[in-house]
Amino acid sequence: MKRLLILLPALILGVVGWYLASPENEPDRSHETHVSHESPPPTSTLTDPALVFQKAFWKRPTPEDQILHAERREWQDKDGLSKWQWFIAVKPSTVLVEHLITNNAFMLSASPRSGGREHAETPEWFPQRVSEDTQVLANPSGTFRILLDKEKNLLHATDSGSGFRPGAPEPAKAITAAQPEGRLPTTPPPKP
Repeated sequence: MKRLLILLPALILGVVGWYLASPENEPDRSHETHVSHESPPPTSTLTDPALVFQKAFWKRPTPEDQILHAERREWQDKDGLSKWQWFIAVKPSTVLVEHLITNNAFMLSASPRSGGREHAETPEWFPQRVSEDTQVLANPSGTFRILLDKEKNLLHATDSGSGFRPGAPEPAKAITAAQPEGRLPTTPPPKP
């Protein structure tokens, strides 16, 4: 009898759990509205190839760098730049390949073809799939990615991030007591 009393609560919990988990007892969600998690459109979009190149790679393009497409998106709020994202396609010069790949200016490492965070809304000219002939490099978070197709001498790159956050407020200025006018100090000298 004692064993039955001990097992009875476990049996009841098991039956209730089975009942609640069965598909015919799912709550009716047909009246619920779908909430979209799409980001709002950027407040500005920059398509000047040389300027996007410079902001992306922190250097000016050489005459041998043939920029095919470039786009930088920025989101502004009351505190300034809150988010940015850029995409670029370029037939790179040997100088650019040396800077990005050989010298590894951005400390990127080999990345799996499907790894990294994918951007939800890439431009139509940016590759959605990566071929086997493409070298893929990325930063640890996977936001900065370089796709280099050596056969076609074609480089696609992208990155995204947040804007600058406001700094800490300045400390309050120390309040000093008003010094009396004259040549004598306000405190007596120390006693030896």
